This record gives sequence, C-alpha cells and structure tokens, in this order.
Amino acid sequence: MAVIMCGGEPGAFDLVRTLGKAGIRSTVFSSRSDDIAFRSKYARRPKLILPEFRAENYGEIFQRIAAFSQTCEERPVLLYAGDSELMFVSMFREKLEPFYRFLLPPGEILESLMSKVAFIQFAQKMNLPVPPARGFASVSELQAANQTIDLPCIVKPAYNQDWFWQSEALKRRFGTYKQALRRFDSRPALLEFCKEIPETRSGFVVQSYIDGPDNSIACFHGYFDEHSVCLGSFLTREIRTNPPCTGDLACCETFHDGDLAGLSIEYLQRIRFQGVVKIDYKWDEAAREHKVLEIEPHYQAWHLLGAYAGVNLAAIAYRHQKGERVEPQTEYSDNTQLLYLSNDLKAYWHGYRKNREWTCGSYLKSLAKKKHFRIFDSADPMPFV
Repeated sequence: MAVIMCGGEPGAFDLVRTLGKAGIRSTVFSSRSDDIAFRSKYARRPKLILPEFRAENYGEIFQRIAAFSQTCEERPVLLYAGDSELMFVSMFREKLEPFYRFLLPPGEILESLMSKVAFIQFAQKMNLPVPPARGFASVSELQAANQTIDLPCIVKPAYNQDWFWQSEALKRRFGTYKQALRRFDSRPALLEFCKEIPETRSGFVVQSYIDGPDNSIACFHGYFDEHSVCLGSFLTREIRTNPPCTGDLACCETFHDGDLAGLSIEYLQRIRFQGVVKIDYKWDEAAREHKVLEIEPHYQAWHLLGAYAGVNLAAIAYRHQKGERVEPQTEYSDNTQLLYLSNDLKAYWHGYRKNREWTCGSYLKSLAKKKHFRIFDSADPMPFV
C-alpha cells in the first residue's frame, strides 16, 4: 500500500495520479478535508484528515498515522509532498520506521539540504557549483555587512516554511512564499525588506541573483537507492512560473541534456544521496554553466510530468521500497508539457503581459500546443469538478 502525506492541495493529487498511472492506488493523508485528491478514483478509502504540518502538531500527526499503519497488513510506503511534510518525517524518522517504508539520505546530509543556511557551507565542502551566498542570523548582522553585498541579489529563508505566514497581515504584505522572493538592485531596498520580514531562529540567506528568462531554469529529477545508484531520472525546464522568474510551476516541459543529467548524478553520488530528489538549476551565462540553486529531497508535482513522459519516479520509489527489483529507467520523451492553467493565467496577466516577455499572441499560441494538465484528467475527472 502507498500512503501520500500532504498539508494541502494539489500536491497530494499530483502523486495520487502519478501512482495511479502505474496501477497503484494510494491512501491520502491531508490537512484539508476538501482536498481534491480524496475525489480521485485512484485514492483508497478511508481518508485521513491531519492537523496542519506545524511543529506543535507533529506529535498528534505521528499518533494518527502510526495508528493507521497498525490497521494495514504490511508496512505502507510513505510519500511526502512538501517541505513541511519532509521536516516532519526527518524529525520523526526513527519513530516512523517501524510503521512505514521510506528512504531518506543520512541525517547530517538531509539537514544540510533542508536548511538553505547550512547548504551554503555544505555545497562549498562538496564542491557543488552554486551562486555566491551568505547566511545571516539577524538583520543586525546584515546591516553590519550590507555594503559588502554583491548586487543584484535575492533573499531566501533558511527553511521555506519560515515564510509560510500565519497572520493575515503578513499574507497581505508579502503574499505566498514564492511571491515574497524577489530581486534586489539596491542595498537600502534589501535592508528595508529584511527589516520587515519577521526574524526566525534559523536566519536567512542573501544569494547572488542570476539573470535570465524562465526557460534558463532547469530541474533534474531522480530516485537513488541505498547505494546511491540512480534507478530513474529525467530533466525538465520551466516555460513560465508564477510569479515570473522566482515562482511556482505554471508551465514546464521535459528535455534532454546528457551532460547536465550526468553531472547531476555525479553530484548526488558525491554526497551519498539516497531517495527521491529534485535539483533546481539556473543557467549562468557569465560563468557558462548551470548553477545549483537548491536540492530538494521530497516528492514533486513534476513527477506527474515525468510519468506522462515515460519515467514514473513515484512508482519506482514504491516498488523499490517494497523490495521489488527495479531496472533503471532514463528513457522519456522530449517536449512533453505540463500546464497548471490557473497559475499560468495569473502569471501571464500579472507578470508576462506587463514585462512583455510573452505577448498575447505568443501566449495563446503556446496554449494551443499539446500538453497535459496538472488538475484536469479526462480519465479521472472528479477532482476537477
């Protein structure tokens, strides 16, 4: 049995469909009682409603999902669809292992990937090609070093969930986590922004901003066994994001680049990675290389695109963790597209239309191309209704 754990939609539905395409039905644990994944024909009953994935709720979440596992004939395979869910699994790793099957990298490596502050030193130690970045514990530290910051730059939280705002005032001021990410071309503007962001114990990162259009953002997706052998992989690139340049998935496609795929596997084997992974890259024209922006060790919406193209990482992970023999899968089709229509329309209207990166004609022409939809699937229509 597969169990998908997600704090909110549509992340759970991405994985329900991805596994469903391989003939694997799954049980959904969600923090939303109206999660569209519950309506999928690939979702098993019963559904399990969890509290929000916040640290103060982790104990209760563990009790609920441990109790569910004890009703199963065998340990289910656990798939986690976001940063907060990954944090929970990491913190309760030893307690969860008697109840669920999952594969994570060693603890010290996992922490270095989850924390953007820790990742700076880790990337330098492992000789990964990353943009220049500095971690700060507080605004006062940044203020003391402000004149030495290279521009343009971007500010990121140590953990993504640090910018999952709890108050309505912060949500109105900064928007979503992705909307809060922005380019800074002046040091006073950088400092003013950081003063307004609530301070956290984990700090924040100021990273050099790499210029370039959205299609210069590429991602490697893979699954690695306990010996860091890659059992499946594919590459994607962004066509549009919401908001432009720093946002979430709006429209993306698969592509091939043997050199980038090979380097990605080499980087991950260098750090002794195991489990599911996504590496975010951006092409640095000045350096003439892809720079690593982030390494994310959890399941992703892009896995649905991979399944359509020919490499189903969620199914590979499920079968491997069940102890089945899995032959490496790296053959997939080029230019297979995935569209998150509501996000894409917002990205065009509020962003690309204004910066003229996409004209009305070029945008409509791009929509006319054959593609798969993140939410709508004629074979499983109820979540869309």
